[in-house]
Amino acid sequence: MSDQLVTFLKPTLDVVDAADYLLISKYTVINRIKQGKLKAYKQGRHWKIKREWLLEYEQGLIESKK
Repeated sequence: MSDQLVTFLKPTLDVVDAADYLLISKYTVINRIKQGKLKAYKQGRHWKIKREWLLEYEQGLIESKK
C-alpha cells in the first residue's frame, strides 16, 4: 500500500469512512467489529476505528488471501 494513500486517512475513522476505504458496507464493518475481527471503540453511540487498526485488519485480509 502506498504511504500517500495512508496519509489521506484520518487518525480516527467512523464506520462509514472505514466502509468506504475497504469497499464494503457499513453493516459489514459493524458486524466485523462485533465479531472481534476489527478493533474499534465506542465514543458515545458511535464506533470509532483507529487508522492503525484499520490498516492491520486490511493487512490480515491480504495475507489470508495468499
